[in-house]
Formats: sequence, structure tokens, C-alpha cells
Amino acid sequence: MNRKRILTFALTLLLAFLLTACGEASIKVEETQASLQTEAEADAVIQIVFEYQDGHVNGEFENALEALFAVDIVMDMNISTNPYLRLKEELTHDMAPDMVLCEYIRQIEDDVQAKYFYDMGAESFVNNYYLSAIESCTALDGGLYYIPGPSYVYGVVYDKTAFEELGLSAPVNYSEFVKLIQTVDSMGLVGTEPNPQDKTQTIEVPVRAFVPTLRWCDMFQIIFNAVNYEDCFRGMSNTKWLSDYQKGKSSMVGHMESAAERYLQLFEDGVLSLDYWDVRPGYRTRKLYDYHTSLMTIECQQGYQYNMQLNADNPENIHEMGMMPIYSGDDPDSGYLYAIPRSFISITKQGAESPEKLDMMLQIMDYLSTPDGQKLLINGSDYFGFLKDDFSLGSDFYADVLDTIEAGRIIPNFYFAGDDRGDYVETYMHGTTPKLLDGTFTIKEWLEGADAARDEALKPKQLEVYGVSKETLLPIQTAYVDGLAYLNSMDAEIAYVPVASSYGTQSYFYSGDITDEKIDLVTTENCFEINPEENAMDYVVVEMTGQELIDQALDSADGGMAAFAGVEMIYSLSGENGKQYVSLKIEGEDMDKNKIYRVASLRGAVSGAKVVASYNGLTFREIFKNYLEAQRGIVEAPKQLVFIN
Repeated sequence: MNRKRILTFALTLLLAFLLTACGEASIKVEETQASLQTEAEADAVIQIVFEYQDGHVNGEFENALEALFAVDIVMDMNISTNPYLRLKEELTHDMAPDMVLCEYIRQIEDDVQAKYFYDMGAESFVNNYYLSAIESCTALDGGLYYIPGPSYVYGVVYDKTAFEELGLSAPVNYSEFVKLIQTVDSMGLVGTEPNPQDKTQTIEVPVRAFVPTLRWCDMFQIIFNAVNYEDCFRGMSNTKWLSDYQKGKSSMVGHMESAAERYLQLFEDGVLSLDYWDVRPGYRTRKLYDYHTSLMTIECQQGYQYNMQLNADNPENIHEMGMMPIYSGDDPDSGYLYAIPRSFISITKQGAESPEKLDMMLQIMDYLSTPDGQKLLINGSDYFGFLKDDFSLGSDFYADVLDTIEAGRIIPNFYFAGDDRGDYVETYMHGTTPKLLDGTFTIKEWLEGADAARDEALKPKQLEVYGVSKETLLPIQTAYVDGLAYLNSMDAEIAYVPVASSYGTQSYFYSGDITDEKIDLVTTENCFEINPEENAMDYVVVEMTGQELIDQALDSADGGMAAFAGVEMIYSLSGENGKQYVSLKIEGEDMDKNKIYRVASLRGAVSGAKVVASYNGLTFREIFKNYLEAQRGIVEAPKQLVFIN
């Protein structure tokens, strides 16, 4: 989490608390917040907090926007174990960022979006995007609360070099695609691959025309939705059916029979085979780009990069590749590409409260809706944009899909149970395909099973409540409470918990009911099973001197924020690095910098220190629930941690 944002909000909370404690409850927090003289305000520069996911922005994003718009961009990386929940908590606790760049934003329910996000539907930059992409982001109330960023776009990637050598032409409809597969498979072509039993040897294998991977349901989802999009998903009536279906108000029976029949036809025509359920993605990729034992597969635009990477040491093995649409029929407009956005962009209503800030954010959105702006949303990958004037269309790789792109026949990804419920239905349909093929299931029974999977996904989650947090805790307060939980379960004098660290806490602890999800927010340990070997995420007790503890905290990447549970701390929120710890006392006495203390922490946070006890079977959920039980379910701001400005 960005230190500037932590300090600004921390000062707001602290000052509001002090005013209330002094009987000045009538003074609004908003007035208090307005009185804070941050560096940005002092320079009369608008500050915009931009929440984002790691890997989803270019390294020049912040500098580029600040140079173009003379704003102060605060980058707040959401690396929570549950980023979707963290964002919802921020929204409902009036702690929202100004702008959001995250792929999980579409998981938020429509009514929550309408309440907390600014409607961009009337803005001119919306016209820069293909209509299909905008429609996929439009809420039921007609509001446009987010727009798509760059995406992975999937089509049929094919070997242009091999096609030319074999005298083949790229098909332009489904019938030609089937005929092409039959023609190539009848040629009796033979290639070589490494012997699975002895990688130093090669074996001869038949060259196949088309080898996708259907080992996981995501590729099933792409193929099934693409070949059925025209008849079952496109247009207002189909959109209404899908929306109703995702809410449990309609059935696949009576709507999706033609889709099931078309899916079965793919097997009859030799396009699909149950053999592909055993093909791993990596093997599919090597067959096309490295071994040249297949001529086509379903792949995204990164196929171009895979081709170069796999042949980096053997450039003479590089074949020219291209992409064609996934054909659903023989009509001229029956080819589609399938896109999975890697991020969505939004403006929060809280951020839009200031007219000046809103105007600046709309200018930024306008820029991010151009090819140059989209490049700032790319970090090391060849993403594809939904812009009509896209930056990536100059490559010959896209030559066969230019018409498809220009016509806007790009299908944005969707799930039958809704984005916030994931692939429950798709997993069922993918896994039961063999039973549909062998007649165990009739089409009607298969579709009814999909309905049942959808209904199961929509059941309200019964979250067990373990306690309540009486107030929202700042990250360093959260770290201190986490440390108290450590001490409750481990034999130590001090618990050391860094802030904004992979081995500490990453979040505020929000007020309200405490559930497993709420507990998971404040740790990166994520409650996975702990490796019994020496793992950085093991809980340990180590021996460290007081000076070593302080030095380790001050060396942290976020400017030295860390909590020492078991220590009475006076902490300066505005202190320079090295001067935050105004006072550290144990039982009224200064913490002895030369004394060796038993310190509880995650192994990765105290790497190199002498381990005297290991708790490698313990998870954070266990630790925190034990602490809650000892505290009778109540979490509140630790009295041992005192702030000064």
C-alpha cells in the first residue's frame, strides 16, 4: 500500500478521533480532511489515488500521467489475498480510491456499482471503444461504471509458413475450416517430438491440423461461447436471457438446445475430440511453435511472443504465424474473436465529489482511451485493446482478423453464473462432456445439470462470524493486532509484523463482522497449507536484539512501517524514515537495544535470525481465531500503540 495514502488517511482518522474525544463531534470528518495540509495541497496540485493490481500497468504510468496532466498520482497497489473484498470494504467504509484499474471490479454487484461508481456512459471517450465491449460493461440500470482495459484476445492461431509450403489457404467460414482439418489429417504428414520416456531421443508422430487444449474449462468456455454467440448470446433478447440466467430467473432448457447440438457437431466434424481433454497447454504450444507437429490451435495474441521465446536459441525454426477468427457458421460475419480483459478502469463517486478532480479524472480517462494511453496499461505483455483505433493492428499476425476486429465481432468474456461466482457452470459442462457424447446425458439432462450448477453457485454464502471489529484500524494498528495474535499462540516476548510487506499485513482491518474472508485480508499467508520444510511463510520464534528489530523495520521497502506487539509504541505518522519510532517501551522501560528478545514473526520477515521455535503447522486463521476467542470476539485499536503527528 502506498505510504502517502496511508499517512493521509491515518491523519484524517486520528484527527477526527481526537476532535470527537474532545466533545467536538459536530465537526465533520470531511472538514477535518479538508484542513490537512498535504504536500499536494500545498503545491495546489490535484492528488488522484489510483488503485491497481501488480503487473497491470506500465512502469511509466505514474510519471507519464503526472507529466501530461500536472497531477499528483498516488499509486496504491492492491496485493490483498482477496482484492475484490478489499475494494468492496473500501467503498462501503468511505475509503475508496479515486480511480480503479483492476480486473476484479466487474465482480461487484450492479447495485453496488451504481451506488459507488461514477457513470461514464455519457462521456465522449466511450465512443473510442467497440460497441460490443461497452455493452458487456453496461449494468442493468444502463449505467457504465467501468470500461475495459487491454485484454487477451483468442482466435485460431495458425502456421502461415506451413500453410504456404503445403499449398493451403486460410479458411473463411466454418465449412472451409472443417474441410481444411480433414484435408491435412488425410495427408499422412509426419513430424518429430521429444520422446516422453527419454527427452534426449525423438519419436515420429503424425502432424495434426488442429490441436487445442481442453484440459481445463477455460478453453471449453472460449470455444463453446464463440461458436454459439451469434444464435444464443448476441442481441438484446439473448442479453436479457443471459442476465436473467445469471440471476437464476431463467433456464438453459428452452434456450440452449441449439448450442448443445452445435457443440456436439464439433465432435462429429472432427474439430474437437476427447483426446484434447488430456492435452496440456504447454504441449499444445510446443506442438505448434517448436515441434511443428500441428498447424493450428486456439491461442491468444501472445502466441506471437511464444513463437519467438521458444525458438530464441534456434531462430531458423521460427515459422510465421497468424490469427484467424473462430468460425461459428458459413455466413460472412460468422467469425469471432474472444477477449478476456486483464483490467477494467473506473472512477469512484467519492473521488468525483470535487468538480475539479472529476474534470481531471475525465481528462485522464480520455487519454487512457487512446492507443498511447492504453500502452500505459500494459506491463511486458502484448495485450490487445478494445479501441476502434488499436495500437497493435499493424502486425501481419492480425492480417486475417482485421475485418473481424473492424466489425467489432469481439466477444467479451462472461460466466453463466455471473462474474462474481466464477466458472461453476462452465466447469460442470466441461467435465460432463464425455457423458453428453456417449449418451449418458440427453441434451435436456445436460442443460438441467447446468441449471443445477448455477443454482448451487447462487446460493448465499453462509459466512461464520467469529467476532466484530469496533472500528477501522490503520495498517500499522492492524499489524499490531496481528502481532498480539502471534503472542497469544507463540511463546515470545515481542511480535514483529511489517506493514505493506509479503511477510506482514497489507490492509486496513475494516469495522464490522469478522469472517474468514475478513481475516484473510490482513495477511499474505492466505491460509494455505504450510510446507513442513523451511518455508518463508512458516511462523517462528527467533532471537533478535532490540537494535536488530528496529534496524530491520527501518530497512523495509515502505519506509520503515512495522509494529512491535508487546511493546508500548509512540509512533510519528509524519516522521521521516528512521524517526517514526518516538518511543518504544516494555513495562514502562525503554526497549533495550542490546538485549536479546524472543520475537514471533513469519520466517521471511526475520530471515537470517536464529530460530529457537518453529510453528510450521500453524495458519494465520488459526492464530487469529485463537486470539479472538481470548478477546471474547472483540477487536479494537490497540492501546499500546499511540500516534503523534
